[in-house]
Amino acid sequence: MSFNLKVLIPIICIIFSVGCGGGSDSGGYTTPSGDTPSADNSNNDSPSALTLTSNNYTNGNSIPLLNACTALGGTDTSPQLSWASAPVDTGSFALIMEDETPPCGTGSLACVHWALFNIPETIYSLEAGLDTSTIEGVVEGYTYIPTTSYEGPCPPSTHNYKTTVYALDYSMPVIPVNSTFTRSTFEAQYSSNILDQAEIMGTFNPDTSTSQETFSVSVAANNNGSGNVYVIDGQQKKSLTLNPGTKYIFSHPAGHPLRFSTTADGTHGNGSEYTAGVDRSASGITEIEVSSSTPVTLYYYCSLHAGMGGVATTSGGDSYNTNY
Repeated sequence: MSFNLKVLIPIICIIFSVGCGGGSDSGGYTTPSGDTPSADNSNNDSPSALTLTSNNYTNGNSIPLLNACTALGGTDTSPQLSWASAPVDTGSFALIMEDETPPCGTGSLACVHWALFNIPETIYSLEAGLDTSTIEGVVEGYTYIPTTSYEGPCPPSTHNYKTTVYALDYSMPVIPVNSTFTRSTFEAQYSSNILDQAEIMGTFNPDTSTSQETFSVSVAANNNGSGNVYVIDGQQKKSLTLNPGTKYIFSHPAGHPLRFSTTADGTHGNGSEYTAGVDRSASGITEIEVSSSTPVTLYYYCSLHAGMGGVATTSGGDSYNTNY
């Protein structure tokens, strides 16, 4: 029997092509592990980094006066804070707010304003003015004061305040009450437990955070002696507390000009008028902008009549410069 090679060669080529998978795409390729590789991994989701935000201020911008110290006219209200995208193995959180602006130091010498530890992994938000006793297990560390509560910004000039939240693993030890940690010392001691961390930075400038309060001053006959006296908020010769960072406006009868002095009864008591930060250019109005350099004790008095005024105490006073 004879064969025609011109006929057989095309047939042989077809057989080999089908038997060896010729003409198929890479779907038949297997990895060494036996898994079929994805044609495109560019759309795979990667884990998101932990984030920290506040409803009170944004990163790099001013912290509201509300969250500052009472000595500057604030309320020492802790800010609202929220975090998201914690690692799946997070067992708890910790949070530290501190100031490293001179004269505060850096690292272990930073001025801590708030420290919260043992925050449950189910907590992702802290309300403003937080009562920490409402979160089981949470403890507050020492601040630079030292206290174990939130201490609002209280600087003599513009300072930066960094708040860091830490996502911690399940092997993280429980932090005892009254512990002392800056961000630096906490990170050094528990570096092996920190899964991720996020930061928000806010600034505070006492010179641009002045609040304002107005007193309506009247005059009445002295209940405890002769002559007339000033009446403020219904009280004769009322003792006042003035806060640095606040402008006080005293609206008084034009015939009884209210003034300030470091001496009881001012010029009637052989003292001199105190004028730093005082504006009395408008008739019937005396303004005083209280600052860190305002004396601890001032006296308000009538420049025309003796025995009418009382005492005004500056909150923080000269010792204010030790706060940050």
